Amino acid sequence: MTSSAKSKYKVLLVAYKDIDQKTKNIITKYSVCNIKNKDVFLGQTNYQGSGRNFNLNDRVSIYIGWFKDQIIEKLDQGYTLDIVEIHKSYGNTREELLKVLDIEYGDNILVLDIQEI
Repeated sequence: MTSSAKSKYKVLLVAYKDIDQKTKNIITKYSVCNIKNKDVFLGQTNYQGSGRNFNLNDRVSIYIGWFKDQIIEKLDQGYTLDIVEIHKSYGNTREELLKVLDIEYGDNILVLDIQEI
């Protein structure tokens, strides 16, 4: 993890269940990976790197590696998960909004982890 001044993205792991479509749209606006099914998730964790052209697929593969245990645990509890990537140019507004939703919705929306890269 790098210092905030040097980071390019914030990556959040968000779990949710039993929410309305409007709230889901807020959570998933900057989602780079949606995870609903444990079997499908486990089958999709073997991403191939693309060598020198480091792109979104490569980043998603890294994010999944960071969050894999938490993802499996929450899938077993009936949650859908999204990995949300926020570019630093957006500031903290999106992150703060997700944190507020976590507080307001209790166990129905959980911000499980935040990483900076």
